[in-house]
Amino acid sequence: MFERKDKESFSKKCITFKNTGMNKAQASEQSIHRAQVSWEQSKGDLEMAKSFIKTNPSTSCLLSNQSAINAFSSILQAQGHFQLPAYSSTEMLNLCGSVALEVEETRQQCEVLDSALNRDLLGHTRPKNIQFTPTFAKTLYEASRQIHKIIKAYWLQNKDRFFAP
Repeated sequence: MFERKDKESFSKKCITFKNTGMNKAQASEQSIHRAQVSWEQSKGDLEMAKSFIKTNPSTSCLLSNQSAINAFSSILQAQGHFQLPAYSSTEMLNLCGSVALEVEETRQQCEVLDSALNRDLLGHTRPKNIQFTPTFAKTLYEASRQIHKIIKAYWLQNKDRFFAP
């Protein structure tokens, strides 16, 4: 599943997970700080997504997706992961499954968010003929909000180890 590689720039061993491009070092104060920054950014993205639902639904959809991706990234970063692929919420959920099983219940919301994306297996975008209406934007916002609720519960459960949300 993964292979070990020594990294000259790190004093610790890093692990590169095959086919993900994701690397892992040991959790540290720096990785926890990066996780907290990602979590805060995801909350900001979610707030902005809500504010754009009626006035700019396409921007709202993008921010809802980005919010979920950043929320999942925060879990992985706290564990020492870096160079995370950020193709989709489902991609990030699949990676999180190795460190936080409780987030698996967000799969349906991830599929809703990913319905706005059209990506090939390498993560390249292709235009998708979707009209980003306020109703669609609200649906994506709600999916991202549910993901946040579950990830916030994860942070609350692990606040002694990492940080309080």
